[in-house]
Amino acid sequence: MTDLELVEGTLAGRRQDFEELVERHQRMLYTVALHILRDPDDADEAVQATLVSAYTHLAAFRRAASFKTWLYRILVNECRSGQRRARARREVALDELPESSLAVAAADPAERAALERHIDRLPPRQRSVLSLRIFADLPFKEIAAAEGISENAAKVSYHHAITRLRTWLTSER
Repeated sequence: MTDLELVEGTLAGRRQDFEELVERHQRMLYTVALHILRDPDDADEAVQATLVSAYTHLAAFRRAASFKTWLYRILVNECRSGQRRARARREVALDELPESSLAVAAADPAERAALERHIDRLPPRQRSVLSLRIFADLPFKEIAAAEGISENAAKVSYHHAITRLRTWLTSER
């Protein structure tokens, strides 16, 4: 069944259809949230809030974009809300926060650590666009829809993120 058919089934009262949607998308939502938020507990909380919000607002899904894009849009908004809440209650410096793992094919653990450290330095929009592109493998059109920006702005954010990462990594060598 397609996502759209499962959405229609959920709206018709078949709860198991929404459970199938959750099964399909939960893992990738978590992966993206983890790369945006950099904390497993915060990522889990963002995914749960995303799924609750999606379920309660499913009737508002207009089908202008794919269900997956709509879901990522909710996730990005939840991540941003979580980041705002975290900034408001921040009790430790950023460099004291534990680093989470990054699913990047870096052969050298030192390079992987440097890459993680530099991704953390990116502005929130660039980090989010980079995560959606690399870890969720979304096309720029869907990233733009999830971020609420133009496709060109998504490409520019991605380009700036990659350029910064290359510059930072090159300067360390």
